[in-house]
Amino acid sequence: MFKEKLAEVLNFFNPLRLNDFNDVSYISDKSSIGNNILVNSDIKPIAISDRFEVAIICVNYQLGNSDNCETISQQRIREQFYRLKRPSSTLRIADLGNLINGKDLNETNFAIQHVCALLFHMNVNVIIIGGSQFLTIGNVQAFEEFETDVTLAHIDSKIDLNIEDDIPGSSDYLNLLLEKNESKLYNISFLGYQSYFVDQKQINRINERYFEPVRLGLIRDDIEETEPYLRDAHLVSFDISAIRLCDAPAQKDGSPNGLYAEEACRLARYAGISDRVRSFGLYEINSNLDQDNRTSKLAAQIIWYYLEGYINRKHDYPDMDTMNYTKYEVQIDEIDFPIVFYKSIISNRWWIEVKKVQDDNSGILISCSESDYLKACRNEISNRWWINFKKLS
Repeated sequence: MFKEKLAEVLNFFNPLRLNDFNDVSYISDKSSIGNNILVNSDIKPIAISDRFEVAIICVNYQLGNSDNCETISQQRIREQFYRLKRPSSTLRIADLGNLINGKDLNETNFAIQHVCALLFHMNVNVIIIGGSQFLTIGNVQAFEEFETDVTLAHIDSKIDLNIEDDIPGSSDYLNLLLEKNESKLYNISFLGYQSYFVDQKQINRINERYFEPVRLGLIRDDIEETEPYLRDAHLVSFDISAIRLCDAPAQKDGSPNGLYAEEACRLARYAGISDRVRSFGLYEINSNLDQDNRTSKLAAQIIWYYLEGYINRKHDYPDMDTMNYTKYEVQIDEIDFPIVFYKSIISNRWWIEVKKVQDDNSGILISCSESDYLKACRNEISNRWWINFKKLS
């Protein structure tokens, strides 16, 4: 099955032209990623007999800009990525090349949906280098065969939701995403938004849907508290504008405030180490605005940290009947039944159980942190528990 699906996947890509590489310094380093990656190139295309666990795909589509600009951006990221040391001697990574764009956004998103779904069937984890963040829509749609309730982690300085003109075809990608996929989306966490860019009406709209906004300041106060949001996600959409302009200058209308480069890499690692994340997308990089390849280098390192997390996955996302966890029950005055926590013996990570009603045997487990448990011990209800309880009620 792997061979048949890989043959179909490769039909969607233009192989890389190795002669177009400006920086080939990786060739002299045997431990570099570039010397240890399967490359779908014009000289030696990937064969259907090749096997890999992670696929990198570049999608050049960008609203309002030429493909050439985006091709340059992704080529520079690729060159910087190839220079880095391989994160593991056993992890098999493939660079499938550049996706062939459709004639418009819908066709391009359909191609992403089809390619990602095929790769998911092959148990391949997908890294997307965009392109427009609108491409997240096709990525979400790829999950419809695999998940009934998809969770998206959205990392951005803004919340791209038009509240004044919420109609099909809105210029803000979240409107279009919700229009096409709201019935499939269980949750969206908005990580790193900056309050001066966000209208209170946008926050109200998010709260009405029981989605979870997390301000940049909260991440800055304690970045470890973002890990549960990424642990619960099926896919991550990372807009480069979430990072401050001096660390990532290759962005339109950037901000002097934002995530530090180190914080961006740490979030990527949290995403990689999540047992549930199947796809990680990095979007909106414009190398025409870059300085000394600073953004391309950071983008390459963000991808490296995602892979470093991936190879350290614990595979301990719990089932409701698992025995590899310590169970804690905490009684809180405001509710009539105890809140149940589980702590992994393997990784020391925490989950919280949410049920519709006290005597209902069905329920879900939501990732949380130890601080949520400690709040419960102080007779405080965890915000994550409360949001999901209302969502299920």
